[in-house]
Amino acid sequence: MLALIIKNINIQSPKENIVSDSTSSLNILVNIFASPVNAYEDLQKNYPILLPLLLSIGISILSIALLYSNIDYKWLIDHMVELQAGDTSPAQQEQMRKGMGSMSPRTMGMLASASIIIMLFIIYSLYAAYLLMISNLNNDGIGFKKWFSFISWSFLPSLLGGVASIVTILSSNNGQIAPETLNPLSLNELFFSLDPSHGMGAILASTDISIFWILTIMTLGYAKWTQRAYFNSFLLVSAPLLAYYAIRILMA
Repeated sequence: MLALIIKNINIQSPKENIVSDSTSSLNILVNIFASPVNAYEDLQKNYPILLPLLLSIGISILSIALLYSNIDYKWLIDHMVELQAGDTSPAQQEQMRKGMGSMSPRTMGMLASASIIIMLFIIYSLYAAYLLMISNLNNDGIGFKKWFSFISWSFLPSLLGGVASIVTILSSNNGQIAPETLNPLSLNELFFSLDPSHGMGAILASTDISIFWILTIMTLGYAKWTQRAYFNSFLLVSAPLLAYYAIRILMA
């Protein structure tokens, strides 16, 4: 009897659990690009968070590290002062140069990396909280951690812009790389060629074409998880982004 019980118990060591979670994450990673519906089906059963966060943070930090190790730092300071100068006097602009010049490229890179990591967690958390609120209103029974995982995986196509930015940095001959034109997949670089320093140009420069991919797979995933129609799913998942861009356009 004891032998029969032991035979039917599925005992997994912590190491086996880690391997199983890693395999699941890798399967989801492949499917989020190749077969999103299957990815979200797996994600609904097992909602890992670590891999997409590591990828998003890793690509961001790598691109920033490469930027500040290859850029013409004096040129960058002059460029940033020119963008922020506005109606300031030459004396004030010189003060701005001294302030920026007091920080090394490494310090600037570390500050930029920290800012991106903080903003990533804020954006993902706010998006997950929004979906949790909708879920509670509709009694879907999906918790915050699942929605946070949903958002973390859904935004992975944005890594293509990070990889494209890295290629731009490594392809530069003189190190004079404007951060606002760094991503060749931005809507501004691809289609509009507006001044990226202000107005609609700045909005388009900070938005790359992967946003349409992200909204598409989020719609598929939300419909899969909640059994809602695709159109309704699209309206719900796109609402925060549409609100964000509406506010930016009004403020431009």
